[in-house]
Amino acid sequence: MDKNLIKIEGERIFLRILTEKDATEKYCSWINDPDVNEYLDSKSITKNELKQYINVRYNDPNCLFFGIFLKQNDIHIGNVKLEPIDFQSGIATLGILIGEKNYWSNKFATETLKTLITYAFNNLNLNQINLGVYKENIAAIKAYKKSGFKIYEEDEKSYKLKVVKKIW
Repeated sequence: MDKNLIKIEGERIFLRILTEKDATEKYCSWINDPDVNEYLDSKSITKNELKQYINVRYNDPNCLFFGIFLKQNDIHIGNVKLEPIDFQSGIATLGILIGEKNYWSNKFATETLKTLITYAFNNLNLNQINLGVYKENIAAIKAYKKSGFKIYEEDEKSYKLKVVKKIW
């Protein structure tokens, strides 16, 4: 699969594979912003570290790391990834970040999730997508549930959710 040929279109957004050239100061500022990184493992990053992070994912055959771009003006507003993807079992883990705070609460996360899930089930032959989320991250949980995810496990601090192809 040539990752550079993948472009997935939603109503207001499109997804394309990130490359080293997408490691911009703006992107770095998302990871370095305490509001944005509140629920991330990473709390700071340099441009060079970001380039390395993108390159590792680009070169991993079991990872699809997309930028989320607005159709109207090509503005990069966030990222979504499937990593790892187990093509044999048809199961992947999803992560999403809307980094541009001006686009929070505008249903871009839900649109992105539905767009990627549809692609993953129809084009990658996946049959289950999993993710983890902190219980405090109410906005993300709402977007996940609107996109078809169901809670299947929880602990004191987090939920594990999944969406399954036959239900989707």
